[in-house]
Amino acid sequence: MLEKGSKKARDAELVVRFTEWYCAAHHPDAQRSALESSGAQAGIYGARIPRLCADCAGFARYAERRTELCRQEPKPFCAVCKVKCYKPDMSAYSRKVMRYSGPRSIFSRYFPRALGHAYATLRYHRNLRKSA
Repeated sequence: MLEKGSKKARDAELVVRFTEWYCAAHHPDAQRSALESSGAQAGIYGARIPRLCADCAGFARYAERRTELCRQEPKPFCAVCKVKCYKPDMSAYSRKVMRYSGPRSIFSRYFPRALGHAYATLRYHRNLRKSA
């Protein structure tokens, strides 16, 4: 189970918040309901539970579960992880969500995390070039 305040919980929350933005923009007419998941029960979303359509809620629960089961310590960003645990269709959905929401995050309260993510990704790619 995800522990509130842990890195895994923060990563899961970010993916679900990004999915919420994606859902609002790409499924404007879809019926939305509050996300029912283990993360929501653990309270990682605080008082504002994400509202998602059925497709996006399915992806959010899947992403939450994959994050919860990740054995990597410290947990890397999924995009740079060598262990590809997402199913191909879910990985493609994740890329769509991240490509839409990632750039928009710099104009939100997630800016510090977006900046940290960009820095960590650059550092990862720099280290790859040095070791090659």
